[in-house]
Amino acid sequence: MAKTKEKLTCKQALAELKANGTDQNTKIFRNHGVTGELFGVSYAFLKKFHKRVGTDHGLALELWETGNHDARIFACWVADADKVTIKMLEGWARDVDNHVIAIEVVALAQDSDLAAKLMRKWIAKRAEWPSVLGWGVFARLVLQPDRDLKEGGLEDAEVGELLERIVATLHDAPNRTRHNMNQAVIAVGCRPGWKAKALAAAKQIGKVEVDYGKTSCKADDAVAKINKTLDHYKKKGRRPVDGTAGQRRRHC
Repeated sequence: MAKTKEKLTCKQALAELKANGTDQNTKIFRNHGVTGELFGVSYAFLKKFHKRVGTDHGLALELWETGNHDARIFACWVADADKVTIKMLEGWARDVDNHVIAIEVVALAQDSDLAAKLMRKWIAKRAEWPSVLGWGVFARLVLQPDRDLKEGGLEDAEVGELLERIVATLHDAPNRTRHNMNQAVIAVGCRPGWKAKALAAAKQIGKVEVDYGKTSCKADDAVAKINKTLDHYKKKGRRPVDGTAGQRRRHC
C-alpha cells in the first residue's frame, strides 16, 4: 500500500521551513540576488520535505502568497502542474525578482500543457524576469522533441525561428535574459539533428557577458558546452534527450 502523504497547513509548512533554515544558506541566497524574507532552507531538506508532502496545490497557492522565498520555492515543488492556469502562472511570474525563484517557476511552467503558450507570452516581453522565464521554458522544451504539441511541445520550425531571434537579440537583452538565451542555444545544440545549427549560432553570437553578482559564476562557452555534453552522452551510447532533460520532471 502506498504511503499516505502528509497533509499540512500553510502555517505548519512555514514552521518546518523556518526550523530548517540556516544563516549560511541565507548568505548564499543573498549572494545570488535573493531579497526579501527567507529562512535559508537547503535543497537537501526541501527534497525530503517534498517526499513527505507530495503534491498539494492548495498549499502551494497559500505558500506563494506568503512572499517568503523558501515558501515560494516549495510552492513550485508541491503545485499540481495539471491544475495551473495562465492567470496563476502569470501572477507568479510578476512576483519573480531573482534567478533562483525563476528556475523553479520555469520548471513548474514547463511541466504543464501550457508550457509553449506561456513561453511565447514571456519571450515577447522586454522586461528582464518575464523574458528570463520565457527562454528558460524554451530551453526545457527543446530537449523534449517527442512532446506532443497539445502537451506544450515545440515544432522544429519554431525552434529555428527562436534560435535566429537569440542570435539577433542576445547582446541587447537584459542581464539574466542573456544567460538563459545562452543556455537555450546549448539546449538546441543537444536536440537531435540540431548540433550544426546551434554551433553556427553560438559562433555568430560570440562571447556572452553576464553579471552574476557576488558569485564566481561565468557564462558558459556555448560551443564548448555543446560539444562536451554531446561527447559525454555519446560515450554512454545515449543522447541528452534520453536522460532526465528529455522528461517532464521538475526536480532532476
